[in-house]
Amino acid sequence: MKTSFFYANEESELQVYLASKNYQQIVCIADAHTNGFCMPIVKKIFPFLQTTTQIIIPEGEQNKNISTCIYVWHEMEKMQLEKNTLLICVGGGTLSDLAGFVASTYKRGIDTMLIPTTLLSMVDACIGGKTAIDFSGNKNNIGTYHLPIACYLNPIFLHTLPIRILQSGIGEMMKHALLCSTDRWHTYRTLKIEDFYSIEKIRESLVFKNNIVEQDLHDLSLRQSLNFAHSIAHAIESYSLQGSTPLYHGEAVLLGIRHELILSHIIFQLPQFIISDYEQWLQQCFPELHFNYNLADIQSFLQQDKKNRDGYRMSLLKEIGVCETQVRVSEAQLQESFKLL
Repeated sequence: MKTSFFYANEESELQVYLASKNYQQIVCIADAHTNGFCMPIVKKIFPFLQTTTQIIIPEGEQNKNISTCIYVWHEMEKMQLEKNTLLICVGGGTLSDLAGFVASTYKRGIDTMLIPTTLLSMVDACIGGKTAIDFSGNKNNIGTYHLPIACYLNPIFLHTLPIRILQSGIGEMMKHALLCSTDRWHTYRTLKIEDFYSIEKIRESLVFKNNIVEQDLHDLSLRQSLNFAHSIAHAIESYSLQGSTPLYHGEAVLLGIRHELILSHIIFQLPQFIISDYEQWLQQCFPELHFNYNLADIQSFLQQDKKNRDGYRMSLLKEIGVCETQVRVSEAQLQESFKLL
């Protein structure tokens, strides 16, 4: 099964598609933020959802856990939802991760549709069917594969976001550019911040990731290239969640790109000027992105990374557009990379 993507101005096509599915019940799930700011927009765009039952959960990564899942499962039981139910998730990547996991396990799987409301979820989290919750302090440690039947993409929802959340999605778009080609990388590092929010750039980044996912849904080979920057990013993000001002995922990815470009230089001799170009772009576009940590702070989280096998394993760049997966990274190479920051 593939996910069907619909964009702004394709609302009627989406409604015809959903009608063809003959769902017995349709339920929406949102968090406290998206319920207040995005659900009114959704109901205006799709009037048939105005009377739909909703499940509301607290917002934030700290609520992406088994306790929230249990709450949602109880709510679904109270509604007596049957197998032929569609769960529509209105929110960002944190919510779609959790909602997808809940849907994949309720009655062994009900259909989901995603309406991503953040840049990060539009170009990354809505694609590929990975669901997850955090467990024992480790990000995305419990999860399943569960492709949504459809996604609806509309930049109108970006206007509801605080600036930090909005901009954090750029991290994944820059990662895609580095994985794609030298031409795209050169184009993206010269874009103005607001250029990233256009439907053209959103679609471009989405299509790049989706092309990879369709070739390797279960992350056995090619899809692992999308893990570039994420081994260290997830460790940084998990560490930050212990403090009072945690990083957003996209912010951690921006930092993870720095680290893994340096490791790519150490292991594959990736040219130094690529690192310098990225540092210049990062300082220009994200001058206020500062978070204090060292290798000792994140090491325990890094050791829990799902990709590890006989030591640290990462996806690193041999050159722009060429990614090597399952690269073994030694303790000494990690330490050297931190010294070169």
